Amino acid sequence: MGRYDWYRNTSWNAETEAAFHEKLARSRSSRPQYLLIQASCLARSHPVDALRLINEYFETGDNFDVPNAWCARAEANIALGRIGEAVAAFKEALRWEAEHPGHISTARICLPMMVAEYRLANEYDYAVEILSSRFQPNDHQFPATRYWWNGSYALIASERREVADAREFAERALRAAAQTESPFRYHRGVGLVSDTSDDFGRRLKRLCRPSAFRSLFRLLPGA
Repeated sequence: MGRYDWYRNTSWNAETEAAFHEKLARSRSSRPQYLLIQASCLARSHPVDALRLINEYFETGDNFDVPNAWCARAEANIALGRIGEAVAAFKEALRWEAEHPGHISTARICLPMMVAEYRLANEYDYAVEILSSRFQPNDHQFPATRYWWNGSYALIASERREVADAREFAERALRAAAQTESPFRYHRGVGLVSDTSDDFGRRLKRLCRPSAFRSLFRLLPGA
């Protein structure tokens, strides 16, 4: 096991857990971070174990990574199909960030994405408010951020029957996804969109596809 591997396990069993806690017991100032990193690595594959580690993190009383811990809890709940609990966890992250300026997690983009993906109509207003208020222009430098931000907006607009907005934001999202380089000179491969074949991406592509009515209209004389 490498120097940093002991708190980045992607598989988990009784032996792995025992080894992790043995090393954790010898750590001092970084104990909360080790717990959170390990929980995040397991959130999707071993969500029950991840939730237990996140509870241990909160018991440390750490005040630095609180929003990230709520995000890890949300991801574990998504894996368990507990969508309502995932929404509540992301909201806790956002609430904590509002009370502690300077602390930013992935909640501001992950919550709108989840609301759009799962068509959570009761959360549309909240998701749009987060997209509108929690991002500054320089937050959109990475293509992936522009893809998720515009894509979430597009899918929510589509569900609200805001056809023009849905199409415009979907086109913006897919333009961002098509970029092959980030704007950072020495990190050209960072922040790119690796896959648009999931349901999120397929729905965006459908929004950009010309409708049968528009295609027919173009064939009419003078159109």
